[in-house]
Amino acid sequence: MTSITWTHPSVRALLDADTEGDPMATIERRARELALSAMEEGWTGPPYDPFQLADALGIEVVARQDLEDARLVAKNGSPRIEFNPQRRPARIRFSIAHEIGHFLFNDYGERVRYRDMSQRRDDDWQLEVLCNVAAAEFLMPAGAFPIQESEDLSLTHLLDQRARFGVSTEALLRRVVKLTDRPACLFAAARLGGDEGFRIDYLVDSRAWRPHIAAGHHVGPHSILSHCTAVGFSDHATERWFNEEVLVQAVGVPPYPGDTFPRLVGFLEPAGKVSATDVGIRYVRGDASQPPQDGPAIIAHVVNDRARAWGGRGFAASLMTRFPAARDDYGAWASGGDRRLGGLHVANAGNDLWIASLVAQAGYGDSVSTRPRLRLAALRQSLEALASVANEHHASVHIPLIGTGQGGTAWPKVRDLVLEELADRHVRTTVYVLPDAAMPEDAPVDEQLTLV
Repeated sequence: MTSITWTHPSVRALLDADTEGDPMATIERRARELALSAMEEGWTGPPYDPFQLADALGIEVVARQDLEDARLVAKNGSPRIEFNPQRRPARIRFSIAHEIGHFLFNDYGERVRYRDMSQRRDDDWQLEVLCNVAAAEFLMPAGAFPIQESEDLSLTHLLDQRARFGVSTEALLRRVVKLTDRPACLFAAARLGGDEGFRIDYLVDSRAWRPHIAAGHHVGPHSILSHCTAVGFSDHATERWFNEEVLVQAVGVPPYPGDTFPRLVGFLEPAGKVSATDVGIRYVRGDASQPPQDGPAIIAHVVNDRARAWGGRGFAASLMTRFPAARDDYGAWASGGDRRLGGLHVANAGNDLWIASLVAQAGYGDSVSTRPRLRLAALRQSLEALASVANEHHASVHIPLIGTGQGGTAWPKVRDLVLEELADRHVRTTVYVLPDAAMPEDAPVDEQLTLV
């Protein structure tokens, strides 16, 4: 939800080229797709090195001590990032990631991008905040943060994690709010002149937060935000924001180019005692091919883009035995040549039960070399389509540890995509771990719901 009127020409060009209508969502999606594709090609972390990402994108990176920070330029039609190597390492990493964010705009080559430009437009902050969003997605992509660390939302705890992961405050907090099951909202704000207070530039809601504040709204000058007068300064208090009592935590982060005072990022939480809610992934011991039904349900699994039938081992073998009609339905569809990566096939198994096949694995066999067979970008697309089907049927989704077997991918990367594409779209999701299998990293099992 936003009340920002986007006026910057680069942002307007982005809106004209994309029908989504929300530049925040568009840039985040573009950055996420780049990051997922790079991870498929062997980009590893944390920390994730933005220099390697730039190289993979064909962007030359050059050190220049005469620059204040960094810029993206076009040299002979090719992109080049120039940066000051004397800045702190964490700042350099953020600056490189931010400049790659400029590369996501189609008109990046039309003018030099200085982060400290002396001649600037009044609405340049709109372009800068979108590049900060992209930088956060590059520095903290899916699977980069342990989910158990997201249950303590105190800035005292989280700011200690920055050095551990080699990331900026903003990148860390954006990933945390996407993981937590607590009702919380990340905000980014900028100080306005005089007694105008602060402008809310963007918000990221946790899946348990019920929105009541919009980007573009203003907060009064007497908020505890006014105490954060330097980078790293923080404070917290219970305040009334837009007729709601909320706990506000804020910390100063580097300002927009040309601004004197720092920007602010932090969390909003309901005032008083808060607790985690059951809105994320539910883990149980058992077999995903035999979900206990308390309403419409979808069993989902991953298939490869070359097979004309479900595989003959593992989870697919269980589905073939239990749902032969759904197996034949998939075979007829797959034989028609629709097996593109990112695709989805849904077969009706009767009694308010469906079997969903996510086309997200490239080819047959176990993973080889450094590249897993699971394609993260394709899995994200398939999960997005699955969410639409689940919401259409008001169905819950039941999955094994997809992508971690023959797909060869670590669970945290898959987990974050399941959270963002299913849980964040209000799809109740249960992950099943076999009784004799090791629990995946970061997955607390609910022993009270064990299936036998």
